[in-house]
Amino acid sequence: MTSAPGLRQLARPDAVAPCADCGEFAGRSYPSCAACADFIDRYWAADWLAALAGTPADLISAVLSDDGGTYPWTCLDWALRLSNCAGCGKEATTGDIECAYCAIAEEKRWMAGGDMTPNEHALRQARVILRAPHRHRASQVSYWRLVLPFLLVGHVFTARQSQRLRSFLIAGRYAEVSTYTSFAELASLPDLPWRQDQPANLGT
Repeated sequence: MTSAPGLRQLARPDAVAPCADCGEFAGRSYPSCAACADFIDRYWAADWLAALAGTPADLISAVLSDDGGTYPWTCLDWALRLSNCAGCGKEATTGDIECAYCAIAEEKRWMAGGDMTPNEHALRQARVILRAPHRHRASQVSYWRLVLPFLLVGHVFTARQSQRLRSFLIAGRYAEVSTYTSFAELASLPDLPWRQDQPANLGT
């Protein structure tokens, strides 16, 4: 097969909705909730199955040795998921932060070819971080967990919107913003007043 954009074999959902298993918005408990994991991973799996149909040999080896011009980037993600790290033995790219082999595999992941929209890039990043939360800052993990259901329906957060949302998470307000049911609510958060102007000292 030839390189093609990923995540486009299946139609996306029209709106966010609760997961029948965990009760969170579908995808937000990825990958610990099996239903959320299936809800997200089915888009990667669809590309993998399409590649299997055109690759009679060992697809994992073919994808991992590809220079990025033959298979969609989703197939590299799936091949890494099916592989064990040569250094730590865990799922490739998900080992302890000190594992050099995982770091090298992660670097290669982002060098893979294929077109990605900003939304697809964000979805990929969310999935990567949530599969290995211990390799990332807690605020990053919380951010991607929060926005993943909205990314899946096609929304994109601007850099400014993401910055504002992250500031709420750093301030410990995840429980508050996790109740928001629309993209508009998350995307229209105000700047947090991190510092209050001190009144002038009239006695000096």
